[in-house]
Formats: sequence, structure tokens, C-alpha cells
Amino acid sequence: MPTPTTYAPAKQFVGIATEAVQGTAVAMTSTVLVDQMKPKDNPQFLDDKSWRGSMATDSFAKIAGVKTAEVELGGPAYGDGLGYFLRNILGDLTYTGTSTGTGSTTLAAAASAGATSISCVGTIPNGTIVQIGTGATAEVFTTGTPTGSGPYTIPLTTPTSGLVYAHASAQAVQPVTGPYTQAHALLNSGSGQPVTHTITHFLGPTATSGARQYPGACFSELSMKWNAESELLTWSGKATTWPSVALGSAPVAAPSTVLPVASWRMLLGIGGPATGATLINTVTDGELTIKREVNPYFTVTGTQNPYIIQRGGLSVEGKLNFVAADESPLLYMLNNTQPQLQIVLDNGLTSTNKITFQIDCQTAAFTSMDPEGTKSAVEYGGSFTAILNTTNSGGSGGYSPIKVSVTNNVPPGTY
Repeated sequence: MPTPTTYAPAKQFVGIATEAVQGTAVAMTSTVLVDQMKPKDNPQFLDDKSWRGSMATDSFAKIAGVKTAEVELGGPAYGDGLGYFLRNILGDLTYTGTSTGTGSTTLAAAASAGATSISCVGTIPNGTIVQIGTGATAEVFTTGTPTGSGPYTIPLTTPTSGLVYAHASAQAVQPVTGPYTQAHALLNSGSGQPVTHTITHFLGPTATSGARQYPGACFSELSMKWNAESELLTWSGKATTWPSVALGSAPVAAPSTVLPVASWRMLLGIGGPATGATLINTVTDGELTIKREVNPYFTVTGTQNPYIIQRGGLSVEGKLNFVAADESPLLYMLNNTQPQLQIVLDNGLTSTNKITFQIDCQTAAFTSMDPEGTKSAVEYGGSFTAILNTTNSGGSGGYSPIKVSVTNNVPPGTY
């Protein structure tokens, strides 16, 4: 008797890549480390229940309708992987690096959004990573071979999509290195639609490759949770995608060496930054959830796949549990103070090994706060909603309820 064919779930892994066209699957460019992955294809079936003179009320035929899929995944939050999902649900990305201290120049002429080269007063060697501009519209690129004798034309080779923002003449162009910081906020410019991703799942049974791909992923929910006593910072997410497709050749897992971060390292500030007088030492655990409206549209184009998976409005809510040193948590709600909320989690390392997660909600409205008197110490458990504001907005302007900044050594063009 031949040995039965089986597949070990322990060998599964998940990959991701940014798409150029929503729903057009691309090969994974990164392995994302998760400990849960629940994909589900959702084909629709249309029933034919026309009368046929028979004593039956069920369907006489089931005809194939449109298709989507959904994915739920998550696990420990890794500093080099969470950025894919933050960009997918929020959309606005500001990229900054650490100045090398040498080689700085300025733009010799204004640069338009979409440009794949810039004109600079000084030359920049091929393969240099530079930051163009500062603040919310800062961008980081790897340069190509310069041309000209002054001013110099500097190609922007990576990312290949060109400048996201326009930059005025004389803005700084400075060589940078890691660590880099990616600040994610709500995208308000253009169509307001963030990038989409192809999620690759190697599970085993799929012929030839062992993997299926879920293209066009649009996340409708991304949650982060922490508990100082017992947990790493963890995350979970839900996405709607195009129907799955079998991958043609086997993918290869290439996990990074970056480690997740224990929740006890977290600092939390209410009414100001997570330092000094506004640092709160009584929060034991909590969670924060970003939710987004997601709606597939189908049109009469001869395909079962969506025409687009449209992203709509976004909201942010969270929960915090406090050891009750006083009534401050209760008063946040009763007085409707809507304080600033900042959460910072640092892995304690330096230079390119540094990982930092920073969550900023400039205005957090506490909507419930319940006392808990059945444990060893009195506690308060409450919920908050992040309010739209301009402080947390990114380079696309408008309003955002949140800004999530991640510091890591991930080079430009990755997310």
C-alpha cells in the first residue's frame, strides 16, 4: 500500500507583495511572520427556482455567480512586516531616514509629483539613498546614475513609481541610511484608495506550487493588542480579496531575523506625549482597532471577479484597562476632556537594529469607563474613539484620526 499523501500545517508560511494593478497577482517579495491564517473563497451561486410542474421548492440548478475571497491573519507584531498592513488600510506614507551627515544638496528646480528624476545643485553618486524634503511630504529614494555638469539630473530608481508629492526648488536632498521611519496616516488625496497587496499562502495541497494567492487584498480591520504581564505586541487583520488563484511555482520562505517586542516595554501618555508629566504608569493592557469600509463592485464585463474593491470611510477605536490610582480615567469620560493619546513601544536596541512603534491619536474621546471592584486592586476599564484631526494627517492633507509610525531598517520601495 503506498504511503498516504498528507501535508503538515507546521510548514505553512505567508508572503506578501505590493500590486501595480489591483487584483493582478504578483509574486511575493517578503515573508510575513504570522501564527494564524484563515483564507476563505466566497463564490456566489444563483438559484433557478422556476416552476416545472414538480412538487419541489428547491433549486433546479445552481449557476455560478460572482466571486471574492476573504483572509484573516495575524500574530506577533514585527517591526519590518506590520508596515504592509498599515499602508494597506491607511494609505498615506511618509518615509524618512537617518542623515549620513555628508553629501547634502538642494533641488535646483521644482519637482512634480510622479517625476522619476530630480534636478539638484550638487551631484549624487549612483546607488545613494536620499531623502527629499522634510516633514509630512518627505520621501526616500535610491538614486541612479547622475547626468549633467550642474545642475545635475538625478534619476530616482527605487521606488519606481516616482515622487508622490511635489517639491519646491531649494528643498533639501540629503543622503540617509537606516534606521528609517514610516509614518502611516489616512490617505486623502486623489481617489483616496491605498495600495493593494497579493497575499501568498503556502499550505501544501495546491498542485505544483503548494500555494494559493489572494490578489487585490483590501483590509477592513487591523487590530493591535498588548498586555504588560503576559503578551507580546500582537496584531490581527481582516481583508477582502479577489478569488484565490493557484500559484504556478513553489514560493520560498525567507523570514527576517527581526524579533517581536514584549508589551512591558510600552510607554503610554494621556494628555500629552508618553514622557514626563503625561506619562501614565497605571495601564495594564489594551487594544486599538482601525476599521475601514470595504465594498466589492461587480460590473457587466464578462468576469466573475470584482471591478474594484472600494475602500470607504475609516474609524479608530480602542480599549484601555487601568489600575485605579485615582478617578482620572473616569473623569476623562465624565468631563469629555478628549485628551491626546500616545503609545510608544521600543525594542531597546540602537542604530539599524532599532524597532519602534508609535501610535498617535491627537484627540481620544473616552466613551465608557467602568469601575471593577472584584479583583485584588480596584481597576477601571474603558473605551475610546479617535477623533478626526489635522495634527495626525500626512502629506495628503485633510483629516486623520491616527498616525502610526514604525522605525526599522526597511529600505524605500518595500511597502
